[in-house]
Amino acid sequence: MNIALSKLREAIEAKIGKKPETNKDFEFLSNCINDELHYRISTTTLKRIWGYLSEEVVPRQYTLNQLARFVGYTDWLAFCTSHGGSEITTHPASPETTLPPESSNTKSRLSSKGLLILAALVAVAAVALLLLLPHSSTGTNLVDDHRILKKGQVFATYDDFLPLFGITATESRHYQFVPGQEDIVVWSPQYHNPIYHNDGNPDSLMPTITEYWTPVAEDGEDTEELKEMIRQRQREAYYNFIAKKQVRIVFMKDLIDTTFVFLGVYRTDLLLSDTTKIVWVRAADQCDLDNIPFVKNYGNY
Repeated sequence: MNIALSKLREAIEAKIGKKPETNKDFEFLSNCINDELHYRISTTTLKRIWGYLSEEVVPRQYTLNQLARFVGYTDWLAFCTSHGGSEITTHPASPETTLPPESSNTKSRLSSKGLLILAALVAVAAVALLLLLPHSSTGTNLVDDHRILKKGQVFATYDDFLPLFGITATESRHYQFVPGQEDIVVWSPQYHNPIYHNDGNPDSLMPTITEYWTPVAEDGEDTEELKEMIRQRQREAYYNFIAKKQVRIVFMKDLIDTTFVFLGVYRTDLLLSDTTKIVWVRAADQCDLDNIPFVKNYGNY
């Protein structure tokens, strides 16, 4: 195991006063990091770093930078430098090659200029590898896969997905704006709700979601007045969504069972929507949790 990474774990354990060993311990550590840095590292990644998961996945440079910041360093390189310069690579290492010893007749050294050129070439190669590694041809994150939400992922409760967006809501959990992103909403509607409906085709994981309201009239309530109120509300919602170009990150409840299923990123369908209903159409099957502002690009521009 890499010496620097081992020392980083020790530094983190010293800071939080324990070695994380249980799910609760890793949730505690994830919350501590988020509270201090306003950046959440999932318990899955932390378990990988501490060796509790068998996947052979090297932590991303950005993740290591955040962990180093958590223990008082500017970044991962600064941490490694202060601990003997033993930096872990953020990409698969090339096979080692054993070179034959120099003979007495070939004892020569690289010039300073040669060393500089070699260092520059190594730096360029490292940057190129870092740019190429995060995504495969299908857009799947190869290095830190859990940070990409994918259509069909299941979550048991609100608390399993809302914190991924920095949301700690206690009310109206089904509709929450992403902090600092006024046009992006994390929406967790109930499938086929009797009042709000949220209809669609569950067999293909809801390529569209049709949202409209039909509140049940209470005894003695004026039915015509209620209908007019509904019409007015739906008109306002229609024009409001068109004007704001709102984008929704959707986790639907009760679609398969009582859990929440991530369906993707949705925007309003201007052709199918009207003043009686809002039709949301899936614009993306995935959501990169490390680049939430990009989600706005899926809006109706």
